[in-house]
Amino acid sequence: MKFKYLIIFVVINLDLTAQHLIPFNNNGKFGLCDIEGKLLLEPKYDETRFFSAKTNGYAIKENGKYGLMNKDLKLVIPFISINPISETSNGYLIYISDKEVHYYSKNYQLTQKKTLESRSGNYSPLDIVKDEDISHSYSNEKVLDLLNKKYPGKGKINVVSANNTHYELCSKTDEGQCKPLGVFLPKISVFLLNDEKAVYKNVTWSPSISKYIILVENGSEKYVIDQDKKVIFPAKEYDRIYIQKNYIAYKDKNSSSKKSVTHYYIITSGTTIENKFSSFNPAKTLTIDGKKFEIFRAKINNYKNHQSDDVYIGENGKSYFKVDYEFDN
Repeated sequence: MKFKYLIIFVVINLDLTAQHLIPFNNNGKFGLCDIEGKLLLEPKYDETRFFSAKTNGYAIKENGKYGLMNKDLKLVIPFISINPISETSNGYLIYISDKEVHYYSKNYQLTQKKTLESRSGNYSPLDIVKDEDISHSYSNEKVLDLLNKKYPGKGKINVVSANNTHYELCSKTDEGQCKPLGVFLPKISVFLLNDEKAVYKNVTWSPSISKYIILVENGSEKYVIDQDKKVIFPAKEYDRIYIQKNYIAYKDKNSSSKKSVTHYYIITSGTTIENKFSSFNPAKTLTIDGKKFEIFRAKINNYKNHQSDDVYIGENGKSYFKVDYEFDN
């Protein structure tokens, strides 16, 4: 019986792993690898994409046409579509040309051919990546009312919504200026008020840890905390530091580097990645064994030889690419 359960566990684990492969760039040819960078699909294709739950597979491009591979990396729809294959209520949609589409069933059999008068947006396989919803029911007036009830006698206060993430508070002075007072975190209904040791400068919501992260200033030093005031990045002097929802970008004080930031600290893993890229942005969040794993998209360049590539990097610092040139920003 134990052996039976072991087989079931292994099968389930392999099935989950198969959904978490990452496009691997090998000098402009693409395959798929796991989070450790182990290649599971040979990099010989024009393009590979992340697993899509909607199509239950990977969009793969060869010789200018897209096909579909299932979780076992078996080609179930051949390379015939001019766009990535998308799903319908009963199966799959394949663009043969701008004016011809084919419909495939759930078991990958051709069921219908259709000629289009003109290209319709209804058939577009557009992938839309949305940020986590951070909307809330607060208004400037409601935040001000809460502040006055909790901290009466603060005088004239201005409340300003900041990117629908948090609220910035400031107190009006006799000179007509507005002195920063603190911030309000609407998702947890908490005020953080400035004092002589902490000025709350910037706030963002991190979906990776489901918490706010806040940049704090103490004299010439800056540091980063979460909403529970736990320090997640140390206090010291920085030439530059800023926070994003997945990482902290920084450059140490008196650094000789000409880069605007020299390192990226990944919040979920605690890994520090040297900045050798002209861009570095969140690309995909994988959920593996109940834990989130962040993938970042970066652009690498060799300016001397006019070479560049878009590549992926994991929160563990693993590079999911191989190029035959040196790169830096």
